[in-house]
Amino acid sequence: MSLISEFNSTEQHTGSHVLAIGTLSTLGINQLYQEHHEWLVRWIARRTQGVDNAQDLAHDTFMRLLDRPALPEGILSPRAWLAKVAGNLVIDQARRQVLENNYLAMLESVPDAEHPSPEQQMELLGILEQIDRLLDGLRPVEKTAFLMARLDGLAYREIAGELGVSLSSVEKYIAKAMLKCYTATFGAV
Repeated sequence: MSLISEFNSTEQHTGSHVLAIGTLSTLGINQLYQEHHEWLVRWIARRTQGVDNAQDLAHDTFMRLLDRPALPEGILSPRAWLAKVAGNLVIDQARRQVLENNYLAMLESVPDAEHPSPEQQMELLGILEQIDRLLDGLRPVEKTAFLMARLDGLAYREIAGELGVSLSSVEKYIAKAMLKCYTATFGAV
């Protein structure tokens, strides 16, 4: 059975645009795409770097739909649901851009002889993105404390001094980040 055939058909109730979905058929996906794609591209374009990028992100939004084995029952507003998925993709793209810009800025300070190859650069950027996703949901100060300890090798006292927080706060931040990494890797404790 194909992924698309696992989806059920959509049901629209007159006047309320309720999308009753357990699974979605090809017809339901096509209908959703036809009714909302242009709107979604315009919505994304207002929040990003132009129409081409918006087209790509709209495409990715609908691909996320295909990747789901089932959708929540009774989506009251397909546009709100699509906007939420697309908004998350916009945020992910912005994070990747910040990581990439910071990485490229760091590379400028490295002597040419020590520059990683383009393949190594892509691999390192991918690792940075994985670390960022692992730490997603932590406050910036918690991420910073964890990265200062793990990547920079600073002692907790040094981190506390750098961040202007107490030693016990640093301990809590790092413990929270480590628990987040453990949970992401091995599942709930």
